Amino acid sequence: MFISKHEKEEMRISIRALQAQVKHLLDELRELKLSRPERKPKSLIVRTEEAPWGYKKDNTPRKRPGRPVQSMEVGS
Repeated sequence: MFISKHEKEEMRISIRALQAQVKHLLDELRELKLSRPERKPKSLIVRTEEAPWGYKKDNTPRKRPGRPVQSMEVGS
């Protein structure tokens, strides 16, 4: 298959434009990574007999995580 000189030059221009866009995006990504605020570590869950699943922010005990346990009635 034959590619004309004009088509070849158009492909080179397209490639250069794409390379410039990729370079610009990589620079933006680098800036975003540098400006990202550091994350706070997750708080430690304090477990006691009174509150086996830890405490809420208002210092009341947390409920058991997940769905509540359903009790089944046994028929006679």
